[in-house]
Amino acid sequence: MTTWPGMQRRSALITGAGGGLGSAIAHRFAADGHPVVCLDIEHAAAERTAAALVETGATATAYGLDITNESAVEAMREFLATVDMLPRLVINAAGILYRGQVDTTDPATFRRVLDVNVTGAYTVTRAFGPDLVASGTGRLINIASIAGMNGHPFTAYATSKGALVNLTRALVLDFWGTGVTVNAICPGAMDTPMLNRSAMASFLRKTPTKRVTAPDEVAGVCAFLASGDAASINGQTVVVDGGATAVFSYTDQESS
Repeated sequence: MTTWPGMQRRSALITGAGGGLGSAIAHRFAADGHPVVCLDIEHAAAERTAAALVETGATATAYGLDITNESAVEAMREFLATVDMLPRLVINAAGILYRGQVDTTDPATFRRVLDVNVTGAYTVTRAFGPDLVASGTGRLINIASIAGMNGHPFTAYATSKGALVNLTRALVLDFWGTGVTVNAICPGAMDTPMLNRSAMASFLRKTPTKRVTAPDEVAGVCAFLASGDAASINGQTVVVDGGATAVFSYTDQESS
């Protein structure tokens, strides 16, 4: 991969780092030599990921907070400044998957899903945007979903991920001319604890690669977008779903 001046050992902040995908991303960035800030609403989960990275010889720290709490995010930024860990790479991977349609999703749940999946990414970006700009080669990567790109039965989740895709596009204008790139990744069915394994046969049948995506594959796409090779990739939505949405839909009505 292309290396630009100032791109080595850039601290990476990963939200949702205690989850299956967030942990995989944290491990990939640590393996690439970046100090990693593991953030999760559950401090113990963030700590597990960070401890595993430290065991490999990486530099990592853990922080537990709700990313929708603006004052808590600002306090975290102040702490990271004191330990010289302000990020130059931000990966918004935290998210809530709620499997409900409109008639089974109450307003409070709908608002909470949007709050975490969209407002949380906005809050983190707003807090650390100046640090991304200061680096001159900052990278912002939002983990959305194919649910945000086509019809999907999970009303709150699909709405939030569609909004996150458009937030990504809008942020390109905010970071115009700063050297910061902003991109979204949309995984399909992925082998994490969130996967509905009872539907595995359907996922495999509808995916041209005949398998679900591994978290390490999405982490690899994150690593590429953070590299010098991806310096001109900006405002894009990268789909990582084995080709499923290219030719099929996970949401046909055959079993409705």
